[in-house]
Amino acid sequence: MGEVTCDTGTRTIRISVLDRILMFLLLTAAVESALYFADFWFLGGHRKNLWLFPILSYAVFRSIGRNVVSWFIFQFTTIPKPGPARPDATVDVLMTAMPGEPFAMFETSLKAIAAIRHPHQAYLLDGGNDPALRDICARLGINHIDCRGIQGAKAGKINHCLRNHAKGEFVLILDPDHIAEPDFLDRTLPCFTSGDIAFVQVVQAYHNVKKSWVAHGAAEQTFGFYGPLMMGLGGLGVPVAIGANCTFRRKALDDIGGHAESLAEDANTSLRMHAKGWKSVYLPYRASYGLVPEDLRSFYHQQLKWAAGMFRLFLGDYLRNIPRFGLAARLNYFFSGGHYLVGFATMLTMVLPILFLFGRIFAVEMSFTEFAWHIAPYLFFSTWMSLYVQRWYSDDSEKGFPWRSMFLEKGTWFIYFLAFAYTLAGKKVLYLPTPKTADKGGTAYLALPHVIVIVLSAAAVAYAWLTYPRIDDGTRLMAVFAVLNIVSLLPVTWICLRDYLPFRDRGAEA
Repeated sequence: MGEVTCDTGTRTIRISVLDRILMFLLLTAAVESALYFADFWFLGGHRKNLWLFPILSYAVFRSIGRNVVSWFIFQFTTIPKPGPARPDATVDVLMTAMPGEPFAMFETSLKAIAAIRHPHQAYLLDGGNDPALRDICARLGINHIDCRGIQGAKAGKINHCLRNHAKGEFVLILDPDHIAEPDFLDRTLPCFTSGDIAFVQVVQAYHNVKKSWVAHGAAEQTFGFYGPLMMGLGGLGVPVAIGANCTFRRKALDDIGGHAESLAEDANTSLRMHAKGWKSVYLPYRASYGLVPEDLRSFYHQQLKWAAGMFRLFLGDYLRNIPRFGLAARLNYFFSGGHYLVGFATMLTMVLPILFLFGRIFAVEMSFTEFAWHIAPYLFFSTWMSLYVQRWYSDDSEKGFPWRSMFLEKGTWFIYFLAFAYTLAGKKVLYLPTPKTADKGGTAYLALPHVIVIVLSAAAVAYAWLTYPRIDDGTRLMAVFAVLNIVSLLPVTWICLRDYLPFRDRGAEA
């Protein structure tokens, strides 16, 4: 197995034999470091409360377990070898539109569709039958489809077009904010090297990363996913579809009854295809550039929809299809379906120190020095692994320590927990497009959960220091956890409240 390369559109990435050897060595060391910490935590005689210890352990080890799974997936990173060009393949390009979305965005994205070099039929599926959109479609030679009254949100419009208009062998689905590269289909179609490949997914890149701190942090959360993680899933044959820029085989869509109509319609569509035995390919190429949410309200709106969608997918289609999956797909959708439980785990890490310090009850008894000494190897190798796999990021600008995404994920805990609670309660979350322009409305109310945690954490630490007759190791450890929680919530709290603070620097946007 020699070196394989891929032009991502902005740089060339490589996977060599040396990379695979070093990745295996890193995996071995990283797993060993996680086991070293687990041995200290579980077998070091630190447990004080039989009932609270498992809860605290879940909160502590949830992210460690997620990282270990990612490390194993990284071992399978691959770059697909494309087949010959397919100039005769018939392709339909579909894009949806909803009332209220900015016309200027469609001017750009529709012109990009018209400029795609491979012969294709393009369709704009317009939920508002906008006259301006009809006009621009007519000028560009794009079919305008009136989709007023079509149920099923985005997927419903796509299925309506598939049933009544689009007849091509392949279907490229693009979100309206995505600006396609002219060679989009020239790069993806050759990757359909066998008749059992259902779709080819590409990188989801963004052209507004630098617009705000939130946009930068939200984009950072995707860099690893669209780099080594999806490349690893590609090596396992089960990369998932991302509805913003995915090329499907029409026969595969027909085989599952069309595009899945759900909150997580793209993941749900790929799940059903994999359950039917179809395969998928991931091509690490920046074939289009879209928008990432620029403000916190839009980001929270997007994350609530995604999280609720994945929880429903897990409890619905995943459980029904477990016997039909291969091992790789079974594990992939199991971990994907539970990804947003990070909100529940994060909630526990914030609530438990407060309860322990106010209630004078502790799940563990260990010094912070001992704790830090035993977790340090894991932190070292985890960081090394995350930095090493950045060689497979699709653009050099994505490299670096993702501190914004870490703070943003921490600050989204209550949204993920809300999605989890909504799912358990059977409460419906509406499918609404993610806003394509920055929301200038007030966001102070979004800071309330964070402010409550910050105030209670500070009060709990002060209470312990002022009233405890003796400060033992368990108290110090929980106080450190509480202080870390305060620090980790401050950036997102600042984003929520800065417009209401008199000393805000109006030029600071980081």
